[in-house]
Amino acid sequence: QHHIIMATQFRREQEHSKNSNREQEQFILSVDRHSKIDRRGGSATTTTNMAPLPSRPTPAQQRQELSNSDGLNDNEVDLVLDQLAEEKPTSFIGAGLGKQTWSRYIVNNYLSQYKWYNPNRDNTDISLAKGWAYFEHFTLPRRFLTKSGGHHVRAPPGETEETKLYSAFLTPQSSLSDWGIGMGMYFSTLSSFVVIFLLAGILSIPNIVYYSSDQYDPNPNRRINFSLMRVLQFSTICTSREWVKCDGCEQETWNNIFTNEYLGNATDPITGESVTLINRTTCLPAQYTQGMWNFGVLFLLIVCITAYNIYLSKLEIRWDEDNTSAPDYSLIVMNPPKNAKDPDEWKGFFDTFSDKHVTLVTVALGNDELLNTLVAKRRDMNTLRGLLPKGVNISDEEALDGIVLNEHNRRLAEEKQRSCFAKLAGITITPLLRALGFCLTEDVIWKRVKATNTKIKELEQKEYDVSAVFVTFETEQGQRTALEAMNFSQVEVFTNTAITADPSALFRGNTVLNCCEAADPDAIRWNDLKCTTFEICIRQLLTFGVTCALVGLSGYVLFLTRIKVSTTIFSIILSATNSLVPMIVRILVSYEKHRREGAMQASLYVKVTLFRWMNAVIVTWLITPFLVTLGESSMDLISTINATMLSEMLLAPFLRYFDIMTLLDRHYFAPRAKTEAQMLSCFKGGWYNLAERFTDLTKVLLLCIFYSPFYPFIYFLGAATLFLQYWVDKFLLLRSWKRAPTVGADTPRFSRRYFSTAAIVIGVIGAGYAYARSPFTFLCSCREGDCDGLTDSTTFTNVSLLNSIVLESVETPTEGYYYCDQKYLGFPPIPSKQDYSLQWMTPSQEDLTRTFGWFCVAVVAIYGVYALFSPTIKLTLSLVTGVYEPKGIDQRKDFSSGVGIECFGYIPSLEVDGFHFPLLACNIDDVDVGLIKWKDPNHIKEDAHRQYDEHNMIFDVSRERRNAVFSAVKHFPPSWSSKTE
Repeated sequence: QHHIIMATQFRREQEHSKNSNREQEQFILSVDRHSKIDRRGGSATTTTNMAPLPSRPTPAQQRQELSNSDGLNDNEVDLVLDQLAEEKPTSFIGAGLGKQTWSRYIVNNYLSQYKWYNPNRDNTDISLAKGWAYFEHFTLPRRFLTKSGGHHVRAPPGETEETKLYSAFLTPQSSLSDWGIGMGMYFSTLSSFVVIFLLAGILSIPNIVYYSSDQYDPNPNRRINFSLMRVLQFSTICTSREWVKCDGCEQETWNNIFTNEYLGNATDPITGESVTLINRTTCLPAQYTQGMWNFGVLFLLIVCITAYNIYLSKLEIRWDEDNTSAPDYSLIVMNPPKNAKDPDEWKGFFDTFSDKHVTLVTVALGNDELLNTLVAKRRDMNTLRGLLPKGVNISDEEALDGIVLNEHNRRLAEEKQRSCFAKLAGITITPLLRALGFCLTEDVIWKRVKATNTKIKELEQKEYDVSAVFVTFETEQGQRTALEAMNFSQVEVFTNTAITADPSALFRGNTVLNCCEAADPDAIRWNDLKCTTFEICIRQLLTFGVTCALVGLSGYVLFLTRIKVSTTIFSIILSATNSLVPMIVRILVSYEKHRREGAMQASLYVKVTLFRWMNAVIVTWLITPFLVTLGESSMDLISTINATMLSEMLLAPFLRYFDIMTLLDRHYFAPRAKTEAQMLSCFKGGWYNLAERFTDLTKVLLLCIFYSPFYPFIYFLGAATLFLQYWVDKFLLLRSWKRAPTVGADTPRFSRRYFSTAAIVIGVIGAGYAYARSPFTFLCSCREGDCDGLTDSTTFTNVSLLNSIVLESVETPTEGYYYCDQKYLGFPPIPSKQDYSLQWMTPSQEDLTRTFGWFCVAVVAIYGVYALFSPTIKLTLSLVTGVYEPKGIDQRKDFSSGVGIECFGYIPSLEVDGFHFPLLACNIDDVDVGLIKWKDPNHIKEDAHRQYDEHNMIFDVSRERRNAVFSAVKHFPPSWSSKTE
């Protein structure tokens, strides 16, 4: 029976018939193991001064007793996916309630019956139902029906009737931290910013009303391009215009596709001289009242976001305390002696700092070249398995020579019988694909495998140095005591000289260790641990330079197409670069080296954010001609920003939801897979990255703040955009996205410290310049003596515009104007930056600009102290003294009490595309398998360690060299949790 049902049955028996002590112990065991124990304490807690009661089995004993029935019994092992595929059909409404996905319901009940959708319909070896069962029970997250401590408990892959899919709409936000603190903070930030933007929009209503009134734009025939929504009437778009005479206005300023209709040349009917006429906007320039309303909104945003950042810092600590995990007990040694490969030696050293003892030691070797070669071989063998006849023993490499030769001859014979079209493709397209590494034949792959075998034999004869050491203590206090003892300055670490340290804190009596708290085991990038800080920085600088070049190239191309070609081509190129360049950036980041997944995410975040900020906000601002800032055309600035916001609100979530490649995998390639393994690989789920999700969030934040002076209604659009982003991303996380490494708080912490605050600073500076440059006409009114010689005529005929149109007659006011540069102001944007003879600001505008100008100086100074000066001071202090400070409260729980439940070990492994489970890279004989965060339910054996043999790369090298060329992991469990004979 399934374990939750067993637990319920035992509970009833206990309440009504008072079973024997043996039955009660079985009940406790069943509840503890299969409701996963309250992750916030409860029954899993073991105090530091008490051993478990003798009447209750220890966690290690529980795992031993359940090793043969953890999820499925022995008779179900070979039929696990068949049983999942044959689940009782549910209704369409039941699918919506979490029993199945609607996609699986429609495919299993309707589409899979048609040959055009499912060509393998009659193939008994490949069942599409298995693929969808794998997707729902292995890829998607599921939860137990019962809660623990008021929270949903996430079920392991393979559980069936007693679990259900997480509800995409009813799952509480607090449960999302189970995907990592970073994911929980992402959704918390989204929901909070929705509220903050709504509040900012409500406070902007006076400005919204003003800009839609006749007081701002008195044109009775006001014509606005309303686009998809009637919201542009709430912006500073000005439709009231008049022709005026200009002294000193040159054609070059107006000669582009945006403004060539606003400059005309005419002949003075009195003097016969040429006169330049300019069609200018007549709406009021920036007013003090409206500007101060926006100032109040920006100040409120600063206060709210600052307060929320402080709250997030505390929430991060609370979530970390609620989710006790390996990093709370572990440290990493970044500079171990190259020959310190014995885990017992490390245990003996760190036991001196522990109040109990060291529980786990992982000595990681710098064997990345060997591991990459072994992965390449496994990939090729997987590909070869799909090309050879079914039933071939792929592990028997001695017999493969003859099998590959026979298959090669058979394929050549079939190619001779192909159609002319297929033969033409075989001599044109196929060679090109094979040159790129695609569509390789079985003989080519087999030759590559044999070459790889030779290389592996060479690499396994090398000696590999220690690159890092992970030490896990039994208690949090042990970790903290060790880190405080190892709290050396960077100068001491670099020079290997203990200036103020106790000699007992030196490893082997002569080595100053560089220690810090370890990241989550999922977040360790084992292949990059041996990289030096210098190599990591150099690679990041190179990729950052390439990213900046891409940003510059993209901006230049967008500038040329917007000014010289058309806005249609501009929009196409803008959309293409927004999709293409982040993909290129991901490829660039893959070239980098990072020891932690969080560091890689931060690097990706910086580069993608730089590009998206520049493309969506800065480049659009820079390449839009100054004179059309308040224009009403669809290609002018405010209309472009409105279209960008609508795209972010509607198009971006739509495209993310309908992920083309993921849909093709599930609905096209999976039904046409040649093997079951290929079919299952199509159900791995869509790719996502937390760093990219944060870039979309900060991009919307910057768009709203930067353009709020022109478009106060943008705060409501921003709230709607983040609202949709929250629910679409939540739905995809629970219904579509693949399992990803658990990411800590690095990315959200990095985002709120540098980029969220930077968005506010840039937005405030943009607002300051927006008010200072108003009314964006390049015209100053003529005062006495400013425009000597300007004609007094007010009626002109046959006015020739720059776009070759001729106006029969134009009326102008008596007042004349002269050219003045309103665009290029220094910093800060205050009234004194105007030249004495080129002053365009009204008294009200000067007061407003002065306020905003000095406010810009203040926020830049505060940002410099907060984001730059403070970290610089801490970095400087770290050179001469230790800067370690423990965070949070010691939960006083033993590490071993949570093994297999919430605490997992540092087991070297690699996540590789194309493989359903990670590939182990160490000997796990001395390790409790509960320390491994995953298991393969298709390979449960009497010896729990053997279920990992297929996924362990140590069996790909010779037996005598296994322990020498792979990382060493050794478990030192406490006596109360040791396994019995």
